[in-house]
Amino acid sequence: MNLIPQIGTRIRSKIPFRSVPQGTEGVVDEHYVLLNRPGFMVAWDLPDRPLPVGYSRHDGKLPMQTNILRDGFEQDELQYLE
Repeated sequence: MNLIPQIGTRIRSKIPFRSVPQGTEGVVDEHYVLLNRPGFMVAWDLPDRPLPVGYSRHDGKLPMQTNILRDGFEQDELQYLE
């Protein structure tokens, strides 16, 4: 059984996602529970939208304030990340 990565863990995409090329790195920056299913958010470090230096945790700001692209994942989607 895989465990949800800790906040601050660096992640890489094994497959391309919409707006996220394969091999893109990101940071797990938040955990959540939706309908009793645990999940986590990844903030992507994109060339045209880089993460701030030292970024490790979501600060609650809206995407239009930070320009950070974030995606949510559930535990069964860990196979698409490394």
